[in-house]
Amino acid sequence: LDDVQLLLSAAFGLVLAMLLIGFLDSKARPVIAAMAESRVKNIVTGMIEAEISETMAREAVAYDDIITFRTDSSGRITAFTSNSAEMNRLRTELLSAVIAQVDTLDTGNLGIPLGNLLPFSALAEKGPLLPVRIRSVGSADAVFEHVFTADGINQTHHQIMLNLSVPLTLLIPGGPLETQVSAQVCVAETVLVGEVPDTYLSLPKQSG
Repeated sequence: LDDVQLLLSAAFGLVLAMLLIGFLDSKARPVIAAMAESRVKNIVTGMIEAEISETMAREAVAYDDIITFRTDSSGRITAFTSNSAEMNRLRTELLSAVIAQVDTLDTGNLGIPLGNLLPFSALAEKGPLLPVRIRSVGSADAVFEHVFTADGINQTHHQIMLNLSVPLTLLIPGGPLETQVSAQVCVAETVLVGEVPDTYLSLPKQSG
């Protein structure tokens, strides 16, 4: 009889534990997912921007290396073209640098303190860490974009922006979470004096 009671108690305890885990998972997972996604995006975005700035400084890429102007007999800019080979080379190098940095990310910085899940501000950033891991980096992509902004009388600020998208798979309590980190960084810029030409050669098409 004692053995039966012990077995029933163990079974009841197991069922209760499973119900408790299910309840906590349904209530806590959305909060954990939101916190993990926010933390990862903040850290990875900062890492991307820092890595691109460092690479651009090392490469010393100038606006003139990317854009060539065409002028008429009076010196007026009539069109400009982009250096497709240089831009594709730069894009490939920046993507490789970013992916390498994400791959070496110290996931210890991504953990979520248990106190962040409790409704007490005094416990924020305290307690044991709930693990957050980056399992894989998907097919990162980067696309160049022209941005023109009026900058005073008869002047236009021209920026060449690089829009990066890095898909990530995060491992958090309760299962994997798919997310994506996006960042926009200026790789070259100048101020155009005079009328901005209506004709320019589009930036090269990018592939994943």
